[in-house]
Amino acid sequence: MTLNLENIAITGRTFEEYSSFFDLKIEDLKGKKILDCPSGASSFVSTLKQNDIDVIGVDLLYEFDIESIETQGYKTIEKIYQDTSWMDVYKMDFYKSKENHRNHRENALKAFVNDFNKKDYIFAKLPNLPFENKEFDLALSSHLLFVYDNMLDYEFHKNSILEMLRVSKEVRIFPLVDFKNSKVLEEKNFSPFVYKILEELKDFKCEIVKVDFEFQPKANYYLKILK
Repeated sequence: MTLNLENIAITGRTFEEYSSFFDLKIEDLKGKKILDCPSGASSFVSTLKQNDIDVIGVDLLYEFDIESIETQGYKTIEKIYQDTSWMDVYKMDFYKSKENHRNHRENALKAFVNDFNKKDYIFAKLPNLPFENKEFDLALSSHLLFVYDNMLDYEFHKNSILEMLRVSKEVRIFPLVDFKNSKVLEEKNFSPFVYKILEELKDFKCEIVKVDFEFQPKANYYLKILK
């Protein structure tokens, strides 16, 4: 199936957001090789490179030229912020304002576009990654797995996580709720796939870690998995 870029919402995140999602600091990453999967139009790779940290971003977006990605990125931003009333149900402790939320999207996209190259940003599609076993020390995955459990089935989730565990010593995934945060009022408010993964990956050490970043209510947790 041919991918149509105009049908994709491109929203990048900043390093500051990644840092809060995964409770990371630059000094924690020194001397390690990091995988950002999927990386999208984020500034995470760019920021780590500026701090002399070995990092690779992968995404299916990278089959397109950077001009097309940039154009679609700004179209997405304009569409998202035409009406910001959707943010009224979210917590703004991190962003402080709707304007600052948009600033993160724009700053991430600008940094990504300025840094994009075919060496550090590799076209790949989960659940297949073009890397050697345990090539990375840490793989980060934000806003794909569990978020779109209505479109990506459990086998995709499981196979993608196992593939990231093949190429990396540790995997962290954020957030653990679906796109609509539909189970926020339930005791088990994460995506059902989270609980199933925890049951199936008994040969790995899995831990649900609470973080300070809470945009969607009760979604301030990431999943850490390592052998």
